[in-house]
Order: sequence, then C-alpha cells, then structure tokens
Amino acid sequence: MRFPERINTIIPRVLSGLGINQTMKNWQILEKWAKIVGKRIAEHAKAISVDAENLFVEVDNPVWQSQLFLMKAKIIKKIKEYDANIKDIKFRIAESPGKNKEKL
Repeated sequence: MRFPERINTIIPRVLSGLGINQTMKNWQILEKWAKIVGKRIAEHAKAISVDAENLFVEVDNPVWQSQLFLMKAKIIKKIKEYDANIKDIKFRIAESPGKNKEKL
C-alpha cells in the first residue's frame, strides 16, 4: 500500500512538468522590479508584463527609455540572478494621464 504524498512535494513536480514553473519565475520579476533596478529607476520605469523571453517596461519619458536601453545588459544580468528566463527587455513610453482623459 502506498502512503499519500504531501501536497508540497507534488505541486512543484506538476508545475515543472507543465512548464509553469519557469513562467512563474518570469512573472515574479514584475514584483521584484524595484529591487532589481533600485528605487530611483523604479519611480520612472515600471515592469508591466512578460512573455516567454521578454520583459515589457513602461518608462515615463524618452530620456529614461534611452538610459535604460543602455543599461539593458546589466539589468538582464540581475534578472538572471532570480533564475528567470528573460532574454530581452522592451521599453516603451507610457501614455500620459492627460491623453487618456482626452480620449474619454
């Protein structure tokens, strides 16, 4: 007779088998963004989404977009410390709140 397995040993194995484990690590980068880039940069750039290999970041102006583009390799290296599978970062300028109000 087999004894029941503990759920905390089953779930990681199932997630890994489905490939969800790596996806979850990628998504966790959104939560860790401020820790990765620092508070000052996080005030001007927000990680908003991920896919299989890309992190999508909104910045508040073109100057920050250029600066972060130059820092991309360093940021990716820090992301790798969290065992994420991010290979590229896509920066885009966030729409200003005033523009959204005009559309309504």
